[in-house]
Amino acid sequence: MGFDPTVHRVMFEDKIRYVYELTPKESGETLYFRTTKTIFNPRIACISGRKTRVWRAIQVTGSEGSEEKGDKEVVIKDIWLDKGSRTEKANQDSIYENLQHIQEKDYEWMKVDYRKRVDDALANIPTSLPFMRILHDAEGVACKERLASAGPDRTILSPPEHLVSSSKNVTPLTTQNDVSYSATGTPRSAQMNTKQEHPLGRRYMTKTQYRLVYAEVGHALHDVRSIDKAFKAINDVLTGDQISSFAEYCVR
Repeated sequence: MGFDPTVHRVMFEDKIRYVYELTPKESGETLYFRTTKTIFNPRIACISGRKTRVWRAIQVTGSEGSEEKGDKEVVIKDIWLDKGSRTEKANQDSIYENLQHIQEKDYEWMKVDYRKRVDDALANIPTSLPFMRILHDAEGVACKERLASAGPDRTILSPPEHLVSSSKNVTPLTTQNDVSYSATGTPRSAQMNTKQEHPLGRRYMTKTQYRLVYAEVGHALHDVRSIDKAFKAINDVLTGDQISSFAEYCVR
């Protein structure tokens, strides 16, 4: 029902915090990070999902979380991936590797302003790229596979008609108040047949735990309060996507 022995609930300065364990494959050393503030912690509409959580955190010496190792805050992301899928760090490392092989002749056909953007991106990899730097990553346990005889039942946890949507997903009976309010309600327009397949073709893949630690501390896009910062973030995302696609194209 959600118990995870690698996440420790501790009291620090009279507040509830969580200490996450990571054991990167490269070093084999277990690292500990105590959360300091929520960045992204959506309230999902059902208990069966495995959601993404993102925290500001600081490295500590052990699971009790009382003694800090330095004073630099980082970001820790706790997610579940489809079993066997590529990790975020593997994708990022692949982009960096591909970019190393790009030569000026590969993009001389571009317009001058675009060539300048490519020059800037290749100037000092990876700091010149619009990607958050990953310090550590680690894969954890995998959940059990779906039984061959199991099928979806859309009537389970189906809300009453007057509660089919919500602008805020706040869990009742909780004292946590520094949360990120993402709209993740699941509207249902009519009662579903119990054996009806999921409308999005959900395959109920086996999930694997995956955690990353980023060097830079940022904010969730939906919490940004100014239009210019929001569009700057969107532009960085599009630029990063173009860079990764261009790198893959040149290597081919």
